[in-house]
Amino acid sequence: MVKKWVMLIVVLFAIFGFTVPVTFAHANDSEAYSDISEKDGTIQYVLRMNMDQLRIVITPNDPNISNHAKKVINRFLRDSKTDVESYLLSNIKLHADGLPLEGTLTRLQATEVNKKLYAEAILEYPIKQKPEQFILSYNLFFDDLDQWHTNYVTLDLDGKKQNPVLTNDSREIQLGKLSFIHTVKQFLLLGMEHLITGYDHILFLVALLIGATSIKQILKVITAFTAAHTVTLVLATMHIVTLPGRFVESAIALSIAYVALTNLLKQNTKHNAWLAFGFGLIHGFGFADILSEMKMDGGQFASSLLTFNIGIEIGQVLIVLFIYPVIQYIRRIKWSLPAISTTITLFGVVWYIERAFF
Repeated sequence: MVKKWVMLIVVLFAIFGFTVPVTFAHANDSEAYSDISEKDGTIQYVLRMNMDQLRIVITPNDPNISNHAKKVINRFLRDSKTDVESYLLSNIKLHADGLPLEGTLTRLQATEVNKKLYAEAILEYPIKQKPEQFILSYNLFFDDLDQWHTNYVTLDLDGKKQNPVLTNDSREIQLGKLSFIHTVKQFLLLGMEHLITGYDHILFLVALLIGATSIKQILKVITAFTAAHTVTLVLATMHIVTLPGRFVESAIALSIAYVALTNLLKQNTKHNAWLAFGFGLIHGFGFADILSEMKMDGGQFASSLLTFNIGIEIGQVLIVLFIYPVIQYIRRIKWSLPAISTTITLFGVVWYIERAFF
């Protein structure tokens, strides 16, 4: 009887021993190590992570996934660098003074940590100035491989040092605090830059200005546009009302084409203020999109949102002051405004097709 039970246990062990998932087999190798520092305008993030875990995530169907031969490892590192970069940058987010940093994978190689095979990745993030506040959001392996994964961090930025530990329950690190003055300055400039470099918003304003035949109409149109996009900017940023990004971008393109076409067909411009308000609601969601990528300090949230919106208004006023006199001057040329309206309409239609269907 005892012999039968022993044989049964051996058989069950053999079955489950050979069929246990690779991910489970490496559950104990769940440590990673991060060294983060700043030098010469670049934040360097040196990440050492378990090689097996990385291979499981990047190439789960690789038949040689348990082969640790040097040739196999080097081939994986060479052939999978682009996929590794995408995975790391998607799951590691760095913010300096609330703004998201754009990183690149500059090196990927094999190394040893405590006699275990690790992958060492070096990520570099250019910065314009030394940040007052630094935030790291880390989501490697937790959701797709190992909830017990742990990352030991050494953080040294501008003399500020920390040695935190990242776990499934603690995925974010914050170093330093963003001052009120710095917040106001940064988000004011960001709002201005966002409008002045936003070609779709500029073309929409140009189309509205072409339809305005007096200073009174300009004030009505700009006031309506400002009021509308302010409402939706606040609602979207506070996550009270949200719309799909694809829909918002497509609708913005459609608004450009519609207003320009209205000018071209010489429709009644008295309704332009209502057009500006209606489409301004959509543009507000577009303005909010950039804020969705930021890490705004809870204590500075209101000031960040307010100054960003003020920056948008300043940029808007600058555009109006620059463009409206030009429009008034070229009104003397009979064919000029129809030609401009036609061009703007075509831009709007092309952008709409591109954003809605591609």
